[in-house]
Amino acid sequence: MEDAVIDVRNLKIEFFPEEQHLIAVNGINFTIPKGKTLGLVGESGSGKSVTALGLMGLIPNPGRVSSGEIYFRPPEEKSAVNLLALPETQRRQYRGGKIAMIFQEPMSSLNPVYTIGFQITEAILQHQSVSPSEARRQATARLQEVKLIPSDEELKETALIEDNTLSEVEVNRQINEYKRTFLERYPHQLSGGQLQRVMIAIAISCNPTLLIADEPTTALDVTVQKTILDLLRELSQARGMSMLFITHDLGVVAEIADEVAVMYQGKIVESGDIRSIFSDPQHPYTKGLLACRPRLDQQVDYLPTVADFLNGQTDTKPEPPVQVQTWDNSEDKNDDSLSVDTSINSAPLLTVQNLQVGFPIKGVFGKRKRYAMAVNGVSFTVYRGETLGLVGESGCGKSTLARAILRLIDPLQGKIRFNRNDITHLSGKQLRHLRRQMQIVFQNPYNSLNPRLTIGKTILEPLTIHKRYQNARQRKERVVYLLERVGLSADDIKRYPHEFSGGQRQRICVARALALNPEFIICDESVSALDVSVQAQVLNLLKELQEEFELTYIFISHDLSVVKFISDRVMVMNKGKIEEIGKAETIYKTPGSDYTRQLIDAIPSIEKKFLVS
Repeated sequence: MEDAVIDVRNLKIEFFPEEQHLIAVNGINFTIPKGKTLGLVGESGSGKSVTALGLMGLIPNPGRVSSGEIYFRPPEEKSAVNLLALPETQRRQYRGGKIAMIFQEPMSSLNPVYTIGFQITEAILQHQSVSPSEARRQATARLQEVKLIPSDEELKETALIEDNTLSEVEVNRQINEYKRTFLERYPHQLSGGQLQRVMIAIAISCNPTLLIADEPTTALDVTVQKTILDLLRELSQARGMSMLFITHDLGVVAEIADEVAVMYQGKIVESGDIRSIFSDPQHPYTKGLLACRPRLDQQVDYLPTVADFLNGQTDTKPEPPVQVQTWDNSEDKNDDSLSVDTSINSAPLLTVQNLQVGFPIKGVFGKRKRYAMAVNGVSFTVYRGETLGLVGESGCGKSTLARAILRLIDPLQGKIRFNRNDITHLSGKQLRHLRRQMQIVFQNPYNSLNPRLTIGKTILEPLTIHKRYQNARQRKERVVYLLERVGLSADDIKRYPHEFSGGQRQRICVARALALNPEFIICDESVSALDVSVQAQVLNLLKELQEEFELTYIFISHDLSVVKFISDRVMVMNKGKIEEIGKAETIYKTPGSDYTRQLIDAIPSIEKKFLVS
């Protein structure tokens, strides 16, 4: 294509570790015209990020590009150049300058010991022959372009509103001082959305022809995600910049891309314009990716998975992985150290009354001055066997509320009643017993498991600590059963966490949470870090386990579509308070607050974009 900025032909990337030979990218072809965005979608391990690293010339050892061509044509050059034929010194001139990249995790991509101003100016000085003062001026301009620093006009207006007696010289001094102090901030002083804007500012600092965005919104709230997507779209249009946007979420692709290429096992199995691919997908893998997303406009009991489509089994719900086994819970029923009354099944399992959780802000000389309230006067009830969805943006108090309920942190005021018992001030033996009945599944399965323990020992640990079952053989049988119940096998007992994928690790975390036969589990963003296809598997598993073990859930997420699928009722939190609470379907169809409407509108949706039925 004459107008193609990048033309990838038969690209093949292989890895040669000592144990086995792996083909990560197997002969793919695609082009991206000037000013257009190509969405590259697929599950983890499909080859998306390796493709991006191949374009950048950053394939880590023991990998290499074994064949293919990558033709790149900046606007100022008359002919395209094959990047793979260039020596490293010439390739470096294109990398970071003409071809820039935004990585998935901004906190890991930015150096924590350098200010954001230093890191932006460093990129500018590397690729442009300008003075340090000019580089700082450009750094400020880029931060204003990504709307992290207000424009000069907005800053001037703010200064005059605060004090309309200021002279023009004083106003300019204050504006320059604000810019200087912002550039001197460190990464830890900014939120996730702000950090991603810094990464975008670094990427566009040298006016690239092609911007590669590798999962740039995966770890962000839906509202912040929408802001970043709008920003990238505006930058692409204003600069005539081409983009390769990599994600596993087809809803996100629908919001930003002109064309889409679907990757599976290192190959592009389907490509074309957004509307045709999403309206009439041809490959079973594409159909599976589309079907496994929870939809706001439909309510289903079971989410199809990619495997269902690849195996041709999309009409019926698959059978559970193993036969359901009933375990003797007599130990729990006979232990009355908390005087648990289970005779009335319709009674609330959990009641929270006027709960307040705050963190002290120290004043001068270490004196406590006030509290920053994370949870401020929250009251609600959770009934046996139900799933209460808890939604809201980062910082609204969701996780703090969860930890207070589990008594991992102490509340300032209020009451928490579990099984009719006040647990607000429990300690010692009673609190240890409570741990048997209440469990949590955390967001990040990579950080939730001890890398030094096999998964068998990981699941066995709570059984040993709480002295469950009569001997080691029975405990091991319990571990094997739980592994099989979450879709793994007895052979996995001796394997370590690094040998499993993200979805498999989250299944291990679920098995560990079930080890003590709890009544109540809090799932804290437990599927937000997973591919949509793996997310569907875990959501289906949670529903099956709830029915089998008679579990009660609080399911925390910022994604209302996921919460709507799994929840009976939904509670919306904002700034430490409850905005509204009600049935999931009612909250979606007739939200009672503007904040809830904003959450719903921010969810990327193929259905809203293209009216696909």
